[in-house]
Amino acid sequence: MLKFFSRLAHLSRRPYSLALAFLAFGITILIGEPGLLWAQQTDDLELGRRAATAEPPQGLSASQLKISLGAGLISAPEFEGGKKYEVRVLPVVELAYDRLFLSLSKGLGFRVIDDGTFTVAPSIRYWSGRDENDSHLLKGLGDVDDGLAAGAMLSYSPGDLTIFLNGYHGLGDADGLTLEAGAAVTHQFLENLHASAEISTMFADEDYNQRYFGINAKQARDSRYRVYHADSGFKHVALGGTVSYSLTKSINLGLFGEYKLLTGPAADSPLVKRGSKNQISSGLMLGFNLR
Repeated sequence: MLKFFSRLAHLSRRPYSLALAFLAFGITILIGEPGLLWAQQTDDLELGRRAATAEPPQGLSASQLKISLGAGLISAPEFEGGKKYEVRVLPVVELAYDRLFLSLSKGLGFRVIDDGTFTVAPSIRYWSGRDENDSHLLKGLGDVDDGLAAGAMLSYSPGDLTIFLNGYHGLGDADGLTLEAGAAVTHQFLENLHASAEISTMFADEDYNQRYFGINAKQARDSRYRVYHADSGFKHVALGGTVSYSLTKSINLGLFGEYKLLTGPAADSPLVKRGSKNQISSGLMLGFNLR
């Protein structure tokens, strides 16, 4: 471990060498494991982004071209509602120019309103699916296909406080509606040290909850679960935080963690009852601001 941090400190004096080495490692991992890039929940990707870039929630402002890349390791449940944990790679890719942005956590979008305090940003983002082979608890339930969702992010940021509301509706076969609301506080403790804390909740409609937590008749026959119809309702409440330390002007080392409590139709699902309604994720990130 000491050798690792010694090597990291040496490379941090040459940020572009470190960036290229880390990016090559990330590409190798992603090519070697097809689909790994999208194996994360959006909230994990967002917390990882903030830890790797030292940016506030919803923060994608850039008056000129901005590129941020990063990757790290995350410990998280095998699937949302699972009780066993696994460690996997968490990537960060951020591109922004003026009001246009491309982000793994926020999708492809455009800030139609951005006055420094109030922001409205429509976007199209990715909704990750689920593989039946991800856990023995999923046997007989089949795969949940990946999909796209369209919607918008709204935020109000008077100083260190950010209040946000995000709404998205699935496209095509990825049907469903989610509304996420929350508040976050960011603070710069030292010149190189930033931290944030966030509380949020998500409402999901019947189609979305049935997609991830429902059990239809065929699934009940193929598995050991009873038929369960998931209604609309509040899916979860979550409390998370990040700590970011700037090794150089271009390199950030970050930690993040989140506790999520599944509620309502999600918590009542037979799948979650065999798994766990308590979901904890944590990770270590390294990010590079290339521009």
